[in-house]
Amino acid sequence: MTFLAALSTGTDGCLACDGLDYVEFDARLARDGDCPPATKAAYMALSSFAGIEDRVTLTTEAVAAWSREARQTLLPYRKTLAACIGRSVKTVDRATNDLVDRQLLLVHPQTDPDNVAVADANVYQLIDRERWARQLLERASAPTLVAPVLGPDGQPVPRVQRAPGIDYVRLDARIARAGERSPNYKAVYAAIATFTNIHSRAITNRPPTVKELMACTGLARTAVTDALAQMRADGLLDMRDNYLPAEDGGGRIASSYFLLDGRLWRARAAARDDRELAAFTGGWGHQTDMGGDTTRTGVGTPDGHGWRHHADIIKSSSENSRSEPLPDARRASTGGLTRAARGARSRSEQNPSSGTAATNTTKPRTKTIRTTTSKPAPREEEIFAMVDALGVSRHPAIKVPPLRRAVRDLLAAGRTPEHALARINAGWWRAGIPERIASREIRGPVGYLAAILSTQDCERPDCERGLILGSGQECRACGLRAAERQADRAQEHLQQETAGLDRAAPRRPARPSRPAPLPCPGPGLVTWKCEAPGPDGFGSGPCGRPGTGTPPDPRMCPSCLEAVRRAVAG
Repeated sequence: MTFLAALSTGTDGCLACDGLDYVEFDARLARDGDCPPATKAAYMALSSFAGIEDRVTLTTEAVAAWSREARQTLLPYRKTLAACIGRSVKTVDRATNDLVDRQLLLVHPQTDPDNVAVADANVYQLIDRERWARQLLERASAPTLVAPVLGPDGQPVPRVQRAPGIDYVRLDARIARAGERSPNYKAVYAAIATFTNIHSRAITNRPPTVKELMACTGLARTAVTDALAQMRADGLLDMRDNYLPAEDGGGRIASSYFLLDGRLWRARAAARDDRELAAFTGGWGHQTDMGGDTTRTGVGTPDGHGWRHHADIIKSSSENSRSEPLPDARRASTGGLTRAARGARSRSEQNPSSGTAATNTTKPRTKTIRTTTSKPAPREEEIFAMVDALGVSRHPAIKVPPLRRAVRDLLAAGRTPEHALARINAGWWRAGIPERIASREIRGPVGYLAAILSTQDCERPDCERGLILGSGQECRACGLRAAERQADRAQEHLQQETAGLDRAAPRRPARPSRPAPLPCPGPGLVTWKCEAPGPDGFGSGPCGRPGTGTPPDPRMCPSCLEAVRRAVAG
């Protein structure tokens, strides 16, 4: 619980999570459109108070020696939670009751040690990790290749109505406690995070449409678009509008999203390291971005608010535009003079050929930047052959820019065609992409295949499926191999328990087998019928059972003849 000791109240009165970068949020709750946004905001706020491992908030005994201001910050009082979500205390009570009904939260009421009639800060226990463990076991026991989910009409079920395939998403801790951001804002933020990669924070599959975000949050279109605009203004989200090709009508399709919260987390971690290093070496406190409140990449500095920064990460700041330009290494050296100094020197020189005081105003050359295609890589033809065998494009893969760039970037990073084959098997065949293309769920197979070849799930660039390239050691950043071993152990444990239950269950006695009925002759094979008086020789009327072959004498079936013999003998 040492990470909570760094929490403090900022200058604007909002609770700042200096020791906590992100919180974990249940992915299925983020896509549940029936859950109110206030419930999601309360769950997000409680996650910032709970421990990372045990998911339990602090008790009053743990912070008894702290000051009153520190206890108000560290303990999840109802008024504190109400300030975190920007709603009343009654709304917090309704939200916590809703989380208890959804089996995500346990509430342990607390009273003041000096006066039992006075309520104190409750102890909240998030039980979402138990749900995630069950979901992991379900995925481990499920088949690798899952058929596409179809509805009653035969069409694919929307993604928001299926299991998201992940247990939790990461959300910014400061936003979880920012009461100035509405629950609708936080609900849209959580919904977008379920469609992005947990490390790269970019859309790994096709981007969600506005209707899908509306279904995930239960909000109207205006509320969703307003939240998206506010996220862009805060510098938390980067969007790109997509359009169909001109030959297909050029209509607008779903926008691509890129969450910028990962940059905030890395900046906070670097700021904490700087403060620890300065405290260890006895240095002085400083800022890492030349004293400004924000950097030109939109990441808040340790002394900044972490909120007010540029929405467009491409534009440079005004400080950079006023800075002195560096000399261009591709031109002849000018002695390190600036453009203004060079212009003043050129104006002071006279043209010797004319003999007048006119200056030599030579027009500067236009700077030309030449771009070339990526260079061929060794063994690239093997990967191109694999890609061509999939038949995603009418042209060879080497002539398709996205595929050519993805293949050569893959080989340039130190990977081999074997790694490309493993990515294609896992991301294309095992994921059932051909069936999803046939059902029109995926309409851009070329871009999807390029994303499979170029997507890096781990934050380490030399990690491939949980192993470090070159050394072969397991990667500790992603823990993929450890998760696979845990899933294998869980599946083996389930199989052993199932076998033990089968051995312990009492065996039922075998039922006596019934004699097989005699085959009835077909209508074309009947040559005679039984003339015995009634079934089994008794009753009125002949028996009439069919027979084949030569008629016996008398014309009786074996059953009627045996009945007559028993009657005569008796």
